[in-house]
Amino acid sequence: MGKTERERRHEAQLERIQRVQLVCGRGDRLRIDHEGTLLERARMTGEEIASHRATEAGLAAFDRLLRRAEEREPRHRHDILAFLAAVRDHEALPLVTLRGLDPSVGDDMIAVLDAFRYGRLSLVEQVEGGPRRVARVLRQATGASA
Repeated sequence: MGKTERERRHEAQLERIQRVQLVCGRGDRLRIDHEGTLLERARMTGEEIASHRATEAGLAAFDRLLRRAEEREPRHRHDILAFLAAVRDHEALPLVTLRGLDPSVGDDMIAVLDAFRYGRLSLVEQVEGGPRRVARVLRQATGASA
């Protein structure tokens, strides 16, 4: 799924949110809660926009980290590779990995974690080159099958 398809899905989700109505009461006393509907739509819209932004920023950051790992001798290569493997394999990562990094590398890792937190799609599947690229980077770096 490319950026255009992700954008189309985002717009479709925003349209669905605009059709939400909260109904309250029981039996013959059912009515639409207009104030509650507006508040719920605002909450859902804010959540959708934040999720979409985090996903797009996280994908761009994931791609930058992959490009750094593909370089011959980038700084912090071991930490970047450990981070990429943790995201790919859904494994724990020691928080100390985020310390002492160049600010741009650390910021990219945090952006990826923010996108991972929303979890509406697999970052590994959506990054340019997909799982094969990630596996190739990890395999080349470690010299083992990743």
